[in-house]
Amino acid sequence: MSSRRDEFGREPFDGDEAEDLAIALAVSASGPAPSVSVRSRLMSRIAAGDPVPAGFAFSFDRDDDWQPHAVPGIRMKVLALNRERGYATLLLDVAPGTRFPPHHHGGAEECYVVSGSLYTCGRKLEAGDFVHADANSDHGELWTDEGCRVILVVPPEEHLPSHMLR
Repeated sequence: MSSRRDEFGREPFDGDEAEDLAIALAVSASGPAPSVSVRSRLMSRIAAGDPVPAGFAFSFDRDDDWQPHAVPGIRMKVLALNRERGYATLLLDVAPGTRFPPHHHGGAEECYVVSGSLYTCGRKLEAGDFVHADANSDHGELWTDEGCRVILVVPPEEHLPSHMLR
């Protein structure tokens, strides 16, 4: 038996006693059980989750909505496509050893490394690093030895297939 006591001289509950008390309180609750229809509606709402508020969109890691990229070894998720402002936010998953050929940026490109590492412009970018390329700039080859995940903010027409641009 514990010798610790609270300010009123009571011994504290241990985990088993607290669980026993919770069960006893639940069993002692009285009142009619909800009807089958109320229970069904409640369980449907719980299963569906909260509705998405207007103006919001979510993308979860568990969602299997990866798409192929034009460069072999890269798959992408389109996180957002803002046609009005002319940009797309993409998550790229780049396999180890992938090389991205030299290219021209018609529009500005922003790249944030989430994990792994990426070589560009003679520099190694690691998780937490960022690079911005102005519109009308030329980029040499990029590559990754270990693989990486990056978030890109780019003009949609430079990375998305044409069917997504309509």
